[in-house]
Amino acid sequence: MSTPKPPLTPEQKLEKHLRDADDYWFHVYKPHPGDVIVDIGAGRGEDVYAFSRAVGPAGRVWAIEAHPQSFHLLQQFCGEHKLTNVVPLNLACMDRPGQLQIETLPVWESNYVREGPPTPTSFPVEAITFDALCRRHQISRIDFLKMNIEGAERTALPGAREAMKHARHCCIAAHDFRAARGEGEDFRTLAYVRQFLAECGFDLITRDDDKRYYVPYHVHGVRRAA
Repeated sequence: MSTPKPPLTPEQKLEKHLRDADDYWFHVYKPHPGDVIVDIGAGRGEDVYAFSRAVGPAGRVWAIEAHPQSFHLLQQFCGEHKLTNVVPLNLACMDRPGQLQIETLPVWESNYVREGPPTPTSFPVEAITFDALCRRHQISRIDFLKMNIEGAERTALPGAREAMKHARHCCIAAHDFRAARGEGEDFRTLAYVRQFLAECGFDLITRDDDKRYYVPYHVHGVRRAA
């Protein structure tokens, strides 16, 4: 029987956050000091830590997280590590404004937004289009946009067409692998993400030969030269 690995120390967790962000999100574009990064699906701050470090005091990170419990931990994380260039927002980016529910799953990274009545495991969340969010907060420049929202990218992206005109680089995580596991066809979003980004003027890069089941579904976009 193999010996369980010891839990990571706080310092080791931070180093892992930096390695993961460099692997998953900075594969194509390396942020610079002073950049503006938008993190839609910021979770509990794992990627926000690397984004904040990359853009430095002169930069800004907009960290958008829908689940109130994860959002609370995100705020705590930013305060604990003095991430003063991060602006956390408890919202769900969708194709129209309204009130939705976000489900709480045993693996919190898989929490997802949905319409319909509440359940004992769901929380209400305000939905807003990303276009409206950018107008509300006067976000007119995006050097890098990350989106990882567990299948909701299909309904979030239609509300982001105007804002995407201001984005230079992006990485959108599609979730077809969840559909392949039998979790529902709504998770099959890769073709839609690719078409949407191409229509918005991005050249696309994917790592189709990567053996990790989720990495080939990370669609990197680079603003096409005029």
